[in-house]
Amino acid sequence: MQTLLPNGVYPPLPTFFDAQENLDLFTLQRHMRALQESGIAGYVLLGSNGEAAHVTSEERAQLVSTAREVMDESPDTLPLIVGCGDQATRTTIAHCQLAAHSGATIALVLPPFYFRGRMDSQALLKHYRAVADASPIPILLYNMPANTAGLDMDVSLICQLAEHPNIIGLKDSSGNVAKMASIVAQAPIDFCVFAGSASFLLPSLAIGAAGTIAALANIFPHEVCLVQALFEAGQLEEARALQARLIPTNTAVTTTYGVPGLKAALEILNGYGGRPRMPLQPLSPSEREQLSRLLATTPMDAAHV
Repeated sequence: MQTLLPNGVYPPLPTFFDAQENLDLFTLQRHMRALQESGIAGYVLLGSNGEAAHVTSEERAQLVSTAREVMDESPDTLPLIVGCGDQATRTTIAHCQLAAHSGATIALVLPPFYFRGRMDSQALLKHYRAVADASPIPILLYNMPANTAGLDMDVSLICQLAEHPNIIGLKDSSGNVAKMASIVAQAPIDFCVFAGSASFLLPSLAIGAAGTIAALANIFPHEVCLVQALFEAGQLEEARALQARLIPTNTAVTTTYGVPGLKAALEILNGYGGRPRMPLQPLSPSEREQLSRLLATTPMDAAHV
């Protein structure tokens, strides 16, 4: 399983739109090519940072096929992880099937949360097992309480799901490193646990995580990869110093400004980014100025993308 999903850093790609909010596939390919030589282990498409909730099924297929074109240009075989979670089990399965048909290698599945009060462990267990049974590609669980009305999958549920042969890992964005440590200790050895943010990458690696799926890797991919490389080389002081420098910028493009902030950061640093799709709004001029100042004063060790 480890060869299917190698350890390392996976940027969750934004979905780019033009001024009329139509897909901007050219910019998606431009961004993916810019990231290719940065040391990343693969790509994530249609996650939370990819505004998955804002795209249609037809657009999903277009995005995956477009990403696949870029990946097929490279001699390296990198995973393409695609967000497939939805509120109904059958819709989630349909997303997995569509993603596989369009060129995805792994499905990232957020739990259903609309009927939050009824989504107990048994309901989620049955949901994920049904999806894993039917999906033509392996499943990566996605635990993100901030985006699922506070639904936080517990250790017991995750470890039960980890026994399924088509469920190969977890992206955990809760920030609970102690919980992640329990999962690493109890799940099968080939079950990969990824930190859901660069802000806690180093402590996650210390308890046995495989890497991270982190928004910050879109704008500072070399530096996020370097944290993991320094850790694996035993250079812990250097890794700690770099991890600390990444946290303010990571907070800005996640908790503080979210997807609009990530797109604004890409525009400030790289000259592309564009608007989010409504109802999300772009940053205000004052927010953009604050973000620009932060990016300008963030000391880094490696060149930007």
